Amino acid sequence: MAIYESVRRVDVMALEMPEPVVLDQETPVREVVEEMRKRQTGVALLTGAGDPAPLTGIFTERDVLLRVLGEEGLLDRPAADLMTADPAAVSENDSIERALAIMNQEGFRHVPVLAEDGRVVACVRHKDMIRYLVEHFAERLLNLPPDPDQVATSPEGG
Repeated sequence: MAIYESVRRVDVMALEMPEPVVLDQETPVREVVEEMRKRQTGVALLTGAGDPAPLTGIFTERDVLLRVLGEEGLLDRPAADLMTADPAAVSENDSIERALAIMNQEGFRHVPVLAEDGRVVACVRHKDMIRYLVEHFAERLLNLPPDPDQVATSPEGG
């Protein structure tokens, strides 16, 4: 299957994604950052009250750098005060292409994945996309010439 056809047909849940950090939006920024550090991820998905708890925002390492560092007293404030509210998301039945389109159009590196009932089930990261493409299309991707106008006449090492 060609790369373009694959990303159009394969559901986003086919990607290998780690379990997302999902916290209540009222969690202090300090605890959100600590959980992100502990789980070695650059993103936390924040939810509101309800069953299932709806996605209300996203908090990323970029938010830490641009909004938190150097500002007095922000670490003790609720993450809701600093999160990006109502982030773009995909459903678990959406294609990889849909998630890639959101990332490309909006300049995002993380896109939440929601179940039909609104529950957070995953978070697609740019790394997950790259891993999928390299694992499924390694021969094609790893043999691309460094110059887009250059045409390789044979595979590397061949």
